[in-house]
Amino acid sequence: MIERNSAPGETGQQAAASLPEPMVADLEPYQVYSRVEILANMRVLIDQHILATVYFDRGEKFFVTRFLSVNPEFEELIFDLGSDSRVNEQLRSADGLTVVAFLDHIKVQFAADRAELTQFEDAPAFRMRMPRSILRLQRRNAFRARTPLAKSPMAMLPPVPDREGKSDTTRVRITDISATGLAFVTPVGKPVLSAGMRLLGCQLEFSENEKIDADMEVRHVSIYKDGFGREMCRAGCMFLRLSGAAQMTIQRYVNQLAVSERKFG
Repeated sequence: MIERNSAPGETGQQAAASLPEPMVADLEPYQVYSRVEILANMRVLIDQHILATVYFDRGEKFFVTRFLSVNPEFEELIFDLGSDSRVNEQLRSADGLTVVAFLDHIKVQFAADRAELTQFEDAPAFRMRMPRSILRLQRRNAFRARTPLAKSPMAMLPPVPDREGKSDTTRVRITDISATGLAFVTPVGKPVLSAGMRLLGCQLEFSENEKIDADMEVRHVSIYKDGFGREMCRAGCMFLRLSGAAQMTIQRYVNQLAVSERKFG
């Protein structure tokens, strides 16, 4: 399904780099020690259902979650289990956790000694101690993860007319992706794309068994020639609709790319 919007608008927000910041003296001015401010930040994470990444084993492992509740009287934060039971078990025995989340372009990071199993609204969950401080850091440049050429995720677009007026589904290569949008490339005119166009009912393919549905809006289109002299179209898109599970899938993928880049450069 396709819709057109008359106003192309600005490019969508890009997700900031999700890897933990090193604890160095230069970042001390960005540490928040006020209990009132820390509680306020935790409540925003909960009220806005913001995704958070919990890193452990020296940052080599992680999972994506949401915070469910904060109990100031018990000095504890409650957060959801991860989707992988094996990773949940590993977290239970891990020491030294780092949590990273983003509030309106601001990176929020804090540490915890460990996580323990608990119950929240008759369902299993994790709990951790309230942090004594949090890092709030705003980066000028947002991060969009570039996908590997050898194994790029793909997007199946809904029927869109090409230069000859024919409409058919199109499979395109995703070149970069964030929590709020992506970019893909396709030969010029296959299909014809323009800023403001809405692509409804797309399917993003991260692997054979990991596919998600998404609605997107094209925010900008550029034309260039590739190494073979072919005219190519690069389209930057903003997500319009993503389920909670789809958001977690994208965040996991972005995190995996970041961890892989840190390991192998």
